[in-house]
Amino acid sequence: MLTSDAGEQAVTELRVRASKPTLVRLLVLAVLYTAVAGFAVSEFIRYPGLASARPAFGGEAFFGDMVYGRAPLPYVTRVLVPWLVRAVQAAIPPTIKAGLEQNLRRSLAPEGKPEWLYRHPLEFVVTKNLLLLFAVGFALALWWLARLTLDAPSPAIDAIPVFTLLALPGLYGYASHLYDFPALCLFTLGLALIAARCRWLYPAVFLLVAVNKETALLLTLVWAISESRRLSPRQIVRGVAWQMALWGLIRGALLLTFRDNPGDAIGIHLFRNLQVLAVPRNWFLFRPIGDWLVLPVGFNLLYVLGLGLSCVALRRASRFLKDAFWVAIPFIVLTWLFGNVDEMRVYYELLPVIALVLFSGLYSLMGYKTTSPSPHHAQDSSLL
Repeated sequence: MLTSDAGEQAVTELRVRASKPTLVRLLVLAVLYTAVAGFAVSEFIRYPGLASARPAFGGEAFFGDMVYGRAPLPYVTRVLVPWLVRAVQAAIPPTIKAGLEQNLRRSLAPEGKPEWLYRHPLEFVVTKNLLLLFAVGFALALWWLARLTLDAPSPAIDAIPVFTLLALPGLYGYASHLYDFPALCLFTLGLALIAARCRWLYPAVFLLVAVNKETALLLTLVWAISESRRLSPRQIVRGVAWQMALWGLIRGALLLTFRDNPGDAIGIHLFRNLQVLAVPRNWFLFRPIGDWLVLPVGFNLLYVLGLGLSCVALRRASRFLKDAFWVAIPFIVLTWLFGNVDEMRVYYELLPVIALVLFSGLYSLMGYKTTSPSPHHAQDSSLL
């Protein structure tokens, strides 16, 4: 006999299998997402820019310091993109590299300004293209996660990454860092791998997330909650243990490597954040994008429109999205204690969960059923 839960899972699995995307459709989506991601990356680089003029960050030398490991803590420990940039640099023959740098200086900083771009033209171009790849990767990972967690027509699923990328500039404005788009891409991919139960690929992605940023442990929380219905307590403890051990080994090695850099690995910002939260105008900010578009930014985009509406829509979301939404609690608490609460980029890892919960509510209001479990979960369901 087929249980009702397993039956619902089987029906969802058949529906997804029947609507598997064709290669042509995947190519069209890749082109579409690349175009929209190009806009998001362009805004990311332009506003407020990759080089921070803040003295605490190292001023105009911050971009080069990040690439070559001289930046202050904790930023310098987020090494994935700097390592990739240096690897690409090392792969280019010296004579070709010298010619490229000379041509790029003439086109990017013809009068020697800004100085950081004049000093590092090739590094900037490599970084920009890497960020674009990670932005497209984020779109594709979000699309895959949406297919795993939402039961809606294919065009409705395809549109989610487009709207999410277009909303992303609303979270810019405090600083732009090399590890932001990798955090978006890899964390979303990690969520998709957990939802799909890809046990062998997940550790590799978890490792990359940990190399890129400290927030990898939040994936562990989602993994533990999601798998708690299927695995035994002993298996959960084992899984959490190896992830914490890997995270500790990576982050500890990076802190040890850069122990002599200026800055602090962690700082308490609670009182500063309470002062920011106490100012009403900080909750309702807008920023013009070009001459015709105005986006909500900061608190009114993330807290009022994002978290507020997603809490209302959560009851219509799939089981996995409800599991993943728990990550918002430690994320916000840690940010209020140790981060800058008005620095919206630190919440990027929450974006895929909030976006899909919001679309779950929207599509449910449109008449689509969005609470069915992941089709891949049906593979682990028992038929009675």
